[in-house]
Amino acid sequence: MKIFSLGMDQLTINEIKLAGFTVITQSVLPEAQHAEGHLLMVTSEQVPVAALSGLRQGYPGSTILYMYLQKGVRGYQSIHMLCESLGIFFIPPRSTSSAVVEKLRYILEEEHEEGGNLVGFFGSGPGIGCTSVAKLFARRISAAGLRVILLGLDLYDPGYDPKTAVSLDRLRPRITGKMLHPEDFAGLVKQDGYSYLPGNFDYLSAQDYQEEEIEYLLAEARANADLVVADFGSIPESAAWYVGMQKSVLRMIVTHPKHEYRLQPLMELAGHMDLYPQDFQWIINRSNVEEMTSPKNLALRFGSEILLELPYYQPFLESLPLGKKELQQVDDKVHSLLVSLGLAQEARKRGIFQ
Repeated sequence: MKIFSLGMDQLTINEIKLAGFTVITQSVLPEAQHAEGHLLMVTSEQVPVAALSGLRQGYPGSTILYMYLQKGVRGYQSIHMLCESLGIFFIPPRSTSSAVVEKLRYILEEEHEEGGNLVGFFGSGPGIGCTSVAKLFARRISAAGLRVILLGLDLYDPGYDPKTAVSLDRLRPRITGKMLHPEDFAGLVKQDGYSYLPGNFDYLSAQDYQEEEIEYLLAEARANADLVVADFGSIPESAAWYVGMQKSVLRMIVTHPKHEYRLQPLMELAGHMDLYPQDFQWIINRSNVEEMTSPKNLALRFGSEILLELPYYQPFLESLPLGKKELQQVDDKVHSLLVSLGLAQEARKRGIFQ
């Protein structure tokens, strides 16, 4: 199947071609008979939303993929719904070139299996403990003997109190220039057995980060560690949050029943990126704080799995002061995580006949 492309940037076109697809770049819409039986990929800059119905009618024999380029968390859900009603595939704003390739593979039903060593942590709201839980997992994974890099990618909060010699904003010129080297990762902050890149201290630049920069940083970090743990924070209006949703092989949502009203739009937003409740593992933080809704009922309502429940502790500095029982539960979950990524052997449980 050929891909007729109108309005896509050259970088994305190159990525699609490298993935093995045949792309025919158009300056205007192709003739309907030429595109029949093939895929037509257009952007909102070339085909406005108001023209989508006419586009569908004009190309009844083509598969259509619509890339909406207007950035923002709000405002494109209705466009996605319109595309669904017209039988048009939809790509949300902030999607990277690799995410477009994945969407094409999905549409064309190609078998595609990509191994990964990136575990992303996302919070359901500021202050929920996303950074602390990400550090807990990084600490316990490194205790299992693996090289772990923890990336602070909450662009609105560095996740670290003292300003250090290395942080996301200080490393950004090398990221932008694609000049990262192994020694850059060797120079990260050493903390509890893992290497840590504190996040962005220059919060005024949070909106300036580009998706390609984050994608490059993640790729380089993954090449320099057995496992990368990334704290993507709790604010979806962030290039890092979007890339993290797209690239993480495991996605952890740190939440609490009191954030039920936040989880609904969060899951809806994830749905626009072809992610569904079963694609997430929930970690209930402060689970012993009384709420109207229990964690179990919350998970049942949304259709997600609860990976772990952590109790509430008094304010702490760097690490959760877990007891022996809770720490064993975390280690059990960490082992399951490593097994799922092929980084540990499955434990054989001994029975009465062994």
